[in-house]
Amino acid sequence: MRRFSIFVLCIGSLAVSVAGSAGAATLDYFGTLSIQLTTLPGVTKAVSGTAIVNAVLGGPQLSSMVIGAGVLGPVTASLPVTSAYTVDSVRFTAVSNVTGRFGPGLSDGPPGGGPMGLSGSAKICLVFLPGCLATNVTIPLTPVSGAGLGVGGTQLIPGAVALTIQHDAWTIGQPVMTLHTPNSSVTSPVLPGGFAHGPASLTTNTAQHAGVVQLVTASKVFTNITGTIPETTMFAVLRLEFAPEPGTLLLLGLGTVGLGVYGRRRRSAQ
Repeated sequence: MRRFSIFVLCIGSLAVSVAGSAGAATLDYFGTLSIQLTTLPGVTKAVSGTAIVNAVLGGPQLSSMVIGAGVLGPVTASLPVTSAYTVDSVRFTAVSNVTGRFGPGLSDGPPGGGPMGLSGSAKICLVFLPGCLATNVTIPLTPVSGAGLGVGGTQLIPGAVALTIQHDAWTIGQPVMTLHTPNSSVTSPVLPGGFAHGPASLTTNTAQHAGVVQLVTASKVFTNITGTIPETTMFAVLRLEFAPEPGTLLLLGLGTVGLGVYGRRRRSAQ
């Protein structure tokens, strides 16, 4: 019995060791990517993959993270709008991501934030004509001249409804924005905030199993429809939760099986 106890203890120690070392190289994750234009219906997609992470001094405190290109898409969706008499639907086409690199010095606090551009487009389809052909406001999500949602910079989009969009990179901070209404009063919309923490909401051990990172990017949209919508918002939220590596689950499973076998043998001996 003593040898078996030592065996189980070794398996548990090895599993913990594997989980701890994983924080300095790669971690599997699952989560969601959400994109929303103003207060219109937004799109949300479940995502999963493997992130390259670096930890402070090889420990569990996350300092930087890389998300590979194409793992957050593609997303294509048509969302009907029933609460606005001038908008028929919102359509997202071929939305995905380029490589995202997040780290300190790019925004506030580890893992801070950084640029991660998106590809594809979003359309606000108006109700004046069917088919969302001539009567739409198209917002290219793919960066143009280095400016775009999740990247930063200022983007100019000509058309019947001309847009000027001021973008920011992704951050774990709290975006703050002021908007002018048609009567020139100023409002501050409540935008989603980001965060990074490990189990029990500790901010010093994010790079391990059950660590959670939420990154947010927000853009301010100026329109030439000054009598109705002079300024509005566009934002995206990426929420990732780190999962155990398969090797860790296997080792923990072996320990559980071993305990079960031991229990059966003990009952048989009695």
